Order: sequence, then C-alpha cells, then structure tokens
Amino acid sequence: MSDDRLTKGFNVEQTITFIDSHFSAAVRDQIVAQLSPEIREKLPRVRAGNWYPIGDLVALLTAMAHVAGSEPEAERTARALGRHLSDAATGTFMRLLLKVMTPPVFLKKMPDIWPRMFSFGSFEVDPSGFKDKRASMIMRGVDGFDHVAPVSAGWIEGVHAAMGCGGVDVRYTGLEAEPRGSAFRFEVKWS
Repeated sequence: MSDDRLTKGFNVEQTITFIDSHFSAAVRDQIVAQLSPEIREKLPRVRAGNWYPIGDLVALLTAMAHVAGSEPEAERTARALGRHLSDAATGTFMRLLLKVMTPPVFLKKMPDIWPRMFSFGSFEVDPSGFKDKRASMIMRGVDGFDHVAPVSAGWIEGVHAAMGCGGVDVRYTGLEAEPRGSAFRFEVKWS
C-alpha cells in the first residue's frame, strides 16, 4: 500500500475512542497487541486534523475484526464504528444543519466529503432514485482499505439518523468489474 494513501486523524482518533468505549479492557489489550510497535507508539499522539497513512486505520479495523470472532459480528462492529464516526462528525452545529438537510442534498455532497477525509478513492452518486427515497452510490479506488464498506455503511446510516430519517437501510456489494475490494456499490433507502 502506497504511503500517499492517507486518512484524516479524526478517523484514527475516533476509532481509538470507539475501541475504548466498545470493548472490555481485556479485548482492548488483544486489539492493541495485534498492532505494530510503530502504530502503538503513534496512537497517543494522533491529532484529528493531521493526515496519517491509511495502513494505521486499516490495522485498527483488522484487529477489531479479528477479535469479533465471526464475520457477522465483525460486520456489526464495523457498522457500529461507522455510526460512532458519524455521531462524532455531526456535533451540535452540524446536527442542527442536518435537521434541515434532506438525504438527497446530503448524498449529492458525498463526492465532496470523501476527499476531506481521505487522500484517495472517490464516491459517485446516482440521483435518479431520490424521488423514491433511495440512492445508488459507487465507491472506487479503495483497494487495500479493508473493512471500508461496512464502516461506510454505518456512517451513512448514522448521518441519515441525524437527519431524522427512519427506516434507513444501507447495503453494499463489491463491484465485479473491479479488482476485489477496490470498489463497492451502496444501495441506500430511507423513509
């Protein structure tokens, strides 16, 4: 994985916060034990506004998936992390804005939001289903970003919840025409 593939420290910092609040001390120790000494040394100094190699975040996500014990539990945990990230990102001021924003307006902004948090990859949004309270989105260029799909699905669910939407359903699949793990299609429905 290239060193120019970066994530904002906010994602790393909030993943650490999630691990601290979601797992017991014994499980947290198991997660930390799976990290390289370099990453373990870096974690206490992570700052939200700085950029970090995506490998740091992937190491945390992979360690969390490993301790989950099963694929369905790893999926639930990754989605819960995504919701945690959305809750942290939608603080008081942003929460007020989201109360008046509609899902179509938010989803149209996804291609602009992604590069503020990651130096690689992209989101494409198909607005044709907006009138039916659904959207299709494609995430591309995320090879090597293991666990990105369920975390992103949870984030999208969390933002929709902050907008007051009910019945949010976010599903994803890998794109067959792309190398495995490098692109995903998301189908989002809300009421």
